[in-house]
Amino acid sequence: MIEFKVEGKPVPQPRPRVYQTKEGKSKAVNSRQSVTYKRLVKLTAKSNMNKQRLTIAECPIAVHLTFVFTPPKSYTKKKLKAIQEGALRYQKKPDLDNLAKGILDALNQTVYKDDSQIVELNVKKQYGDTDHVLIQVKEMI
Repeated sequence: MIEFKVEGKPVPQPRPRVYQTKEGKSKAVNSRQSVTYKRLVKLTAKSNMNKQRLTIAECPIAVHLTFVFTPPKSYTKKKLKAIQEGALRYQKKPDLDNLAKGILDALNQTVYKDDSQIVELNVKKQYGDTDHVLIQVKEMI
């Protein structure tokens, strides 16, 4: 169905901060950084949907997410070689489930009608040349 790339360092979905209003009601607020990143993902998805003349999916779907991070500049040549050979994997924060949650929330009502349509989810983190996330959504007919 659709495959696209979102440039920039992936931002995880944090836990919302909850506080009480003057009226005594609880209110939950997400971080500005995650809200801005979700907007970027949504706009990139809409742009790609429009280019390919696609509509919002209403059938079961499979989502594949690949989060790519650049290795730190402090890494030795030995570590960089291990990364290239696939011996060293990205095991640092942010957590994989929090990264996926932010992307899936952003794609809701944009690429698919509701995230309950997702019947298959493949998520991974890896090192690469630039920070980005590869997003692939396929219809499971």
